[in-house]
Amino acid sequence: MNERLVAYLDELDERTDWHRPDAFLVRADAADRLDLGQVGLRDATLTRRVVRLLDALDAVDRQLYESLRERIRAGEGRQALAPWLDVGIPSGQHYDPLDALLAGVLALDEPLPDARPLPPEMVFYQPTPARHIVDGLARGGITAADVVLDLGSGLGHVPLLAHILTGARCIGVERDGGYVDVATRAATSLGLSGVRFVEGDAREADFSGVDVFYLFTPFIGTVLRDVIARIEAEAARRAVRVVALGPCTRTFARQPWLVSDDPDAEAAERIVLFRSV
Repeated sequence: MNERLVAYLDELDERTDWHRPDAFLVRADAADRLDLGQVGLRDATLTRRVVRLLDALDAVDRQLYESLRERIRAGEGRQALAPWLDVGIPSGQHYDPLDALLAGVLALDEPLPDARPLPPEMVFYQPTPARHIVDGLARGGITAADVVLDLGSGLGHVPLLAHILTGARCIGVERDGGYVDVATRAATSLGLSGVRFVEGDAREADFSGVDVFYLFTPFIGTVLRDVIARIEAEAARRAVRVVALGPCTRTFARQPWLVSDDPDAEAAERIVLFRSV
């Protein structure tokens, strides 16, 4: 085991590819292998060598993050992130290197823990994997002319990335004020004036003028039913799109006022786009 780790450390010492700021995926793979290699490691000298390399990888990552943040502030977010946006056909709800990149770029603070118990029918917060966000923006045809509302926005990954990549005006509604504060600070730090976050109940949010509703199953039962009824009322006035991920997709797939191009929307493991009829 140690022999393989030493060989890999020697290899990294000789390689120059990971030193390039844009070689994020190379560094992410190297960091994963080093983290795994030091599990159970008892050789103090070897451990220090692993830590030094991990610190070196992290230092280059931080240069990349700040460079990307500067380009986002300059309105060049999509061009800056373009090398990492080929997500193929995403599936599953696990996280991958694109999420690590997004975490570094958004630099979200750690929110204060919410001591309140989770209300009935509310689902424990889980950020949307970044590859699904990218996929959903493309499939939804979202542009700068759209208004996007994320119901249950958490730390704001969807509104922040959606605005960065498309220029759409994005709003996040979240019941946890601590999450709202963190997301708002991130938007301010990146100069994203087209993004705002609102603390409140999704059933009472302002749906007027919204073109795209996004939900990653933030609630179930009667809460989801009430929210769907409100979206349906908006759809009676104008065309809307619903972009959904997770179990709530099955509920949207059964709505007679929505249609989807996905032939198996109820079982889809990726984001599903619905359009109002």
